[in-house]
Amino acid sequence: MSPSQPKTQAPVLYVAKGATVTHMGREYQVLRVVDLNQVLAREPSSNEKVLLQIGTLEAPARLTPTRANHTERDLEAVSQEDWEIAENRLTLLEPLLSPRRDRSREDYRRVGEEAGVSVATIYRWVADYRATEALSVLLPIRRSGGRGKSRLSPEVLLILQEYIKGKFLTLQKPTPAAAAREIRRLCSNAKIEPLPAATTIYRHLDWISEQVKLKRREGVKVAREKYAVHKNPVPNAEWPLAHVQMDHTLLPVMIVDDEHRLPIARSWITLAIDSFSRVCLGLYLSLDSPSAMSAGMCVSHAILPKESWMARLGCGDIEWPFYGAMDILQMDNAREFRGNMLRVAAKEYHIDLHLRPVKVPHYGAYIERLMGTVSEGLKTMAGATFSDPKEKGVYDAEGNACLTIDELEKWLVLFFSRYHRDIHTGIGTTPLAKWREGILGTKTQPGRGLPARRSDTEKLRIDFMPFEERTVQDYGVVLDGLHYFHDVLRPWMNTQDPEEPKLKRKFRFRYDPRDISVLYFFDPNAGRYFAIPYRDTSLPPVSMWEFRAARKQAADLGMTHYDERALFELINRQRAIEEDSAVKTKAARTARQKRVQHAKARKATKADLPTVSGVVPTQAPPVLNGYDPAKIRPLDDDE
Repeated sequence: MSPSQPKTQAPVLYVAKGATVTHMGREYQVLRVVDLNQVLAREPSSNEKVLLQIGTLEAPARLTPTRANHTERDLEAVSQEDWEIAENRLTLLEPLLSPRRDRSREDYRRVGEEAGVSVATIYRWVADYRATEALSVLLPIRRSGGRGKSRLSPEVLLILQEYIKGKFLTLQKPTPAAAAREIRRLCSNAKIEPLPAATTIYRHLDWISEQVKLKRREGVKVAREKYAVHKNPVPNAEWPLAHVQMDHTLLPVMIVDDEHRLPIARSWITLAIDSFSRVCLGLYLSLDSPSAMSAGMCVSHAILPKESWMARLGCGDIEWPFYGAMDILQMDNAREFRGNMLRVAAKEYHIDLHLRPVKVPHYGAYIERLMGTVSEGLKTMAGATFSDPKEKGVYDAEGNACLTIDELEKWLVLFFSRYHRDIHTGIGTTPLAKWREGILGTKTQPGRGLPARRSDTEKLRIDFMPFEERTVQDYGVVLDGLHYFHDVLRPWMNTQDPEEPKLKRKFRFRYDPRDISVLYFFDPNAGRYFAIPYRDTSLPPVSMWEFRAARKQAADLGMTHYDERALFELINRQRAIEEDSAVKTKAARTARQKRVQHAKARKATKADLPTVSGVVPTQAPPVLNGYDPAKIRPLDDDE
């Protein structure tokens, strides 16, 4: 190994019989999986056999990837055509990815012949995908010419695409051979030389997924019969992580603020349930209304192991061994589920998103029942709001409220710990036992094996954050009137769009709405994310909602000309008023508690995200003059 090829930890750890893992810096070979959280392993150097907790294991060190797109990629910039190529490659590789038995070179050779690549390439694809479980490692590498770039001219591509749309994806169902003959004839009529090779046309036709073909040729109903979720009442839920449902609900219990322990509001929860076992795979609790961020946080929580989260809550002694990327994620048609962020991130982790059709009753039954179970459990808590006035009677929910949002989150962990160990009538056993059966297998049915454990927490969390597209100017980048800058942006200042030279190139900047003091910029040259701070680093961290509320307040005060420092001075004064009135008003306490929760979220995820370095703070912001602090008031719940 050369000095230029340092060893790094693989982002994904597979725990299965025969796998190599590390524990406390020493390598072991897994002999067998004993339970969901324990393996029997052997240290090759000493031949000693030991029992190891899965939560303490790490992926073995390996050489840095030899493949260019094994690094992070700007996922939104990937074309639909390239995603379809990657998905087709993964379909071909699936027989080789099962850890249940060894594969022979003949197996790899057959797949290589079908994919039209060498055996060595198939070995590399399998190794890259198993190391990351990211679909992007199978994307074609686009270079200016050479292998991996379409050999068809723009004119031929136009003819081919029009033929696919108008003839190939129709009830006529022409064969690939007939399609190639017709496309070559059309190219000949257009005097295009040389004519495209039939094998090249076949390759382009193969990139069209079978689901798209069936939908266009036979209709949506027929495609749904084969591919969609609708039978028994959920098809394809034959093993853990095959099918997951997710939704939001407003919990029926009033909570109190941290400082005064006075009632503030009800909190929102986003839940994800595994349809096979009914375990709660992920959750996200917030005082903020449902958004793309809460959906992304719940998905990332479902994918990641739970040990560090449980330890933070003081529940490290409780078993919650449920994690992993799901095959199908089903949600309703709410706006936060239909954005580009979730769609593109789902492609990277090979998650098939299913949006619940309107007026289709068999969708969403499991998640609705789970949310109902949680709501029923909370009715026994002090501060419960109940579902209707008759049920509530004369009970004073606000007067009896006693839980903070952190205490509510811990209560939910304990609640689900019991839920996972109680008999579920829908499956005839406990969710924990059902998950264990699906993972480890039974005497008559093999298990799917332990899900891959991800260690690339930084990338996963950022991939599930919302984003905005902006140009990079001499002064940096502007988002919602806030200026951001870091030296890493300098090479991209005023760069032209490669496809539209008259326009400036736009880049995607991801952000956490709970803390907009930092943006996350994907550098195309470095192939990784960088943290871009405020240009004026003396400004305090705020949430997107708090900043936009300050802009509205400025407009209400008649401020037509102001800079970001003036807005932050408004925020500071509004915070001071909220602190003073927190004992008196529920809205002020709610606003203050939201800030507290956002600050806790920043602290909890700080280790998982890129850090800001090399930034020199500017001078402190000036005092805002000409405005009476008494005129600045906290916003109410509607605002």
